[in-house]
Order: sequence, then C-alpha cells, then structure tokens
Amino acid sequence: MSVTDLPFANFYTSYIEDARRCLDLISFDEVERVVESLWRTYVARNRVWVSGNGGSATTAIHMACCLSQGTMIAGKAPLRAEALVSNISFLTAVANDHGYQHVFEHQLMNCMSANDVFIAISCSGNSPNVVAAAEYARKNGGHVIGLLGFSGGKLRELAHESIYIDNYDYGQVETVHLFVSHLISQYLKKRMAHQ
Repeated sequence: MSVTDLPFANFYTSYIEDARRCLDLISFDEVERVVESLWRTYVARNRVWVSGNGGSATTAIHMACCLSQGTMIAGKAPLRAEALVSNISFLTAVANDHGYQHVFEHQLMNCMSANDVFIAISCSGNSPNVVAAAEYARKNGGHVIGLLGFSGGKLRELAHESIYIDNYDYGQVETVHLFVSHLISQYLKKRMAHQ
C-alpha cells in the first residue's frame, strides 16, 4: 500500500501549508524591536538569558547557542547568551527545595545584572516558572523578550517586546520560534560584521 492510499495521505501537505501560514504570522516590526534590544545588549556587553519548558527548553538551548557561538566573528567581542535550562544540577536542586515554579527565577537571582535580557519562550505564555523569572527580571532592571504563541498569556503583558505567533498548535509555534531564533542570530551576525 502506498502512503498516498492511506486515509491521512493529505496530512503532509496540510501540515506544511499550516507551517507556511505560521511563518506568515511573523511580524517584522516585532522582530526588529527584538533585534534592536539584543543589539543594545551586545553593545553594552550585557548578557542574555533564555528559558522555556519542554520543546521550548530545547529551543532555549538552541537559541542561546545561535546567539553566542552562532554570531561569533574573529576579532569581535561575542554576544554572551546562556540557556537557564542547561544547568541541570541547579535546576533540580531548586525544584526539589523550593518548587519547579522557581527554577529559572532562582538562577536569575544568581546571575542576572541590571540591563541583562531575559528571553522567555512559551507557547501558552503562562508557564509559571517562566512567568516568575520574567517578573523577577522586570523588578530587578532586566529587559524581558517573549517568544509566544496561543493568546500570548501573561508573558505578553510582562514582555517589553515579544514575537507573537497567533496559533494554538504547539508544534507549529515551536517550529516558528526556532526559525525566528535563526533569523535573529544571522541578522545580528551580519550587523556585527559591519560594525
């Protein structure tokens, strides 16, 4: 039996069409505002901290790599970015001792300086541990950027800037968030090269 004979044969086509529609939801104005915030952070030699849960946790790790190693140019200062989901011993210690809702907030308490950027990645915009970290960042002089989906949730209100994808499919929103992380990092690299 050929895959085209199966009752869900159109799934591939419809999924890719949905992905194209999600990419069309990217606002270049939103992207430009985020890029400008990251550029100011780079010029000021501040740091970028990134977090998320589940698929967004892997996007956080990927994005931190794109922003740091992915923008590195010989002879230029690097953009300093790290994912808060990478320190598993700290993360599990905080989760065990204080609760999972504090795992990112407590890391920011240890490492964030005023004017650093916190990138909150959440499809729903309501992940309690990401919201708690965003609230901490705002209260302590940090700059909050959201990569969001669904309705945008609490993080849409907390973020100074956000890139919002008006879609309720986790897979599609996460795909666009990863695409956006590449778009931003590659643009920043070109800008750094011409500095």
